Amino acid sequence: MRTTVVSIAMCTFNGEAFIEDQLNSILHQTHNNIEIVISDDQSSDRTVEIIKTYQKKDSRIKLYENKVNLGFLKNFEKVISLCKGEYIALADQDDIWKEYKIEKFLKHIGKHILIYSDALIIDKESKETGDELIRPHNVLCKGACNKSLLLYNVVSGNTMMFHKKLVPYILPIHQNMTYHDSWIAFIAATHSSITYTDEAMIYYRRYPEQVTHTIKTKEHNIFRKIRIKMQKQITNAKLREQELIAFKSVKLMQDKETLILIETFILHFKKFKKIFFNYTLYKLLKKYLHEVFATLPNTKRNKMARRVSKGLKIHLYSLYLF
Repeated sequence: MRTTVVSIAMCTFNGEAFIEDQLNSILHQTHNNIEIVISDDQSSDRTVEIIKTYQKKDSRIKLYENKVNLGFLKNFEKVISLCKGEYIALADQDDIWKEYKIEKFLKHIGKHILIYSDALIIDKESKETGDELIRPHNVLCKGACNKSLLLYNVVSGNTMMFHKKLVPYILPIHQNMTYHDSWIAFIAATHSSITYTDEAMIYYRRYPEQVTHTIKTKEHNIFRKIRIKMQKQITNAKLREQELIAFKSVKLMQDKETLILIETFILHFKKFKKIFFNYTLYKLLKKYLHEVFATLPNTKRNKMARRVSKGLKIHLYSLYLF
């Protein structure tokens, strides 16, 4: 295990504020047979300068500077393709890893293709908030659980490590995908099986949100709120349709049940604006309730099956009644 080379794939963009904390946490891993492959996407701050300072002190760091801004999806695609290790662990520029993360992942991955964990939330000053990224509101999933990842992804990219043999299947990342981790997790769970550690292995930095409140009358606001909610639901339906089309294209797909689910979902979200309730989808979701909604607590699964089966028209009806 000590001889196993693990590649750390990191994308950076204007990350000067926290990049040193992250690099320090990776460089001091108890499993030190690593390469840190960094692709910078045209940073305009001191990010590259900081990385080069570290690079002079540690030859394990390999820095690539993009000549044009690729965007985070294409940048992750590039950095993964540059990794040489037997395993590849993805890293964000502003998190902090527990010093034994890689060691523990190597110990527990076994024959699984991918391993991940939850993440502990920290603030701007690196203080723990007491919350985790996924739990307790959602449930981590393991095994050949691709049905569980069709609608909701709990496998956060900044916590995952996967075997290099997965790379030919995940690259290129499908153009329909919004996030790389949803794509990688679904393909990994389709390829064979995934697993996780109960212990959260990274500290995920969450920035405080600034909210501007605008005072308006109730009469003026109610219709605006309905329009905003409608548009959000239409946008979400379109995004889900596009991502499900991407999942359907996965060549590894052999499970006919999953394929039927995907096709039913695609049709549902395509017709979302025109329907009240999709009974065909609902029956299917009831059949695979504990697989499709495995990332939700048991008590929420039936309710979610009903909610997902609704079309825009029934949402509109309930909004106006409210």
